[in-house]
Amino acid sequence: MTAAHDYDDMHHLVEQLTPDRLVEVRAHALRLVTGRRTFIPWSELKRAATHLPRIDYAEFRSDVDAAIDQDTLLGDTR
Repeated sequence: MTAAHDYDDMHHLVEQLTPDRLVEVRAHALRLVTGRRTFIPWSELKRAATHLPRIDYAEFRSDVDAAIDQDTLLGDTR
């Protein structure tokens, strides 16, 4: 924690975190240090999922079945 100006304050804040929040803080610190995302917290996924469009499962199943039924292999004479 060489970058922290007030070590006591940081330790006090970390001591107040729940285990789940501590995992998120660690993941965020790793992202800051490495510059890449290696872990996405569940709370972030849950928040992002609320903005996804609803899916029509019957239409989705029909589209998947149509893609599977396509003649994509060379020489397939079905």
